[in-house]
Amino acid sequence: MLDLRQLRYFVAIADAGSVSRAALVLHIAQPALSQQLAHLEREIGTKLLRRSVRGVAPTDAGKAVYRHAQTLLKLAAETADVARGAGTGASGRVRIGTPSSIAMILAAPLLSALHARHPGILVEIYESPSTHLAAQLLEERVDLSVLVDRAPSPSLIVEPLVSESIYFVHTRRGDPLAKHDSVSMKQLTAIPMILTTRATTLRHLVDEAYAQAAVAPSVIAEASSIQTLLTVVAQGGIGTVVPYSALSFHPATRALARHLVTPRIVRNASLAWSRTAAMTEPTQHLRDTVLDVTRSLVTSGTWEGATLLARNT
Repeated sequence: MLDLRQLRYFVAIADAGSVSRAALVLHIAQPALSQQLAHLEREIGTKLLRRSVRGVAPTDAGKAVYRHAQTLLKLAAETADVARGAGTGASGRVRIGTPSSIAMILAAPLLSALHARHPGILVEIYESPSTHLAAQLLEERVDLSVLVDRAPSPSLIVEPLVSESIYFVHTRRGDPLAKHDSVSMKQLTAIPMILTTRATTLRHLVDEAYAQAAVAPSVIAEASSIQTLLTVVAQGGIGTVVPYSALSFHPATRALARHLVTPRIVRNASLAWSRTAAMTEPTQHLRDTVLDVTRSLVTSGTWEGATLLARNT
């Protein structure tokens, strides 16, 4: 009989890509964790992980078990929530993935609105590089995801959200383009820049804009974290290129100046979910709340530089 604890350990190892790293996260001795994994593989009757000098990765069977384990563990986690919430309306856990930049502007008002409407629902927010979000949704690591990829998988249902303009950002003090409301890619070539890593859709869009302008950026650093990127820019002497959503609630925002990049660089965001996974009531409520809150942020002008995209019919 399968042990939920062993499934939880297996998922942690697969996520960490290493038994030793998973042992640290789980606060379990590595030999004991390896033993639990071996018991699970014997119970299932096949190898679940492929080992190499780089760590471990799921086999084909392991990928299937990983997806199933995620579902079982989610149901197990929701059991107590369902009991506590009986007779009090919708309840349970729901997971949403989002790029870090959009989480900056969306997370707080989303959680506030959802709690007001459905206090029994617990939301788990997962921030990831944009190029990883669709895979997490397909692997059922999350129930919903805000995607910024141009061509999402046909296995996903996609609801358009917003189109975001991109801004050049620098400290107000020492801003080399302070006299300009908007700036071109050519004007940015002489300015030292820290950009997001190539694991983001934003970086792909920015690189394309430089290429179309037939100029090269002066990139001196890259960061996977929006928080780190803006903190570095706030120290002065270096610029970046981000959407307004990334700036909205960062502590350093008041010290930063922004200029619209022209021709406009546009990043489109959509809300997506799997065609095959059953949508629970909490997931439906979260989906509807994301759409409502996004609409409110844009129409009120809070989400600067954003335009609502036409919804599917």
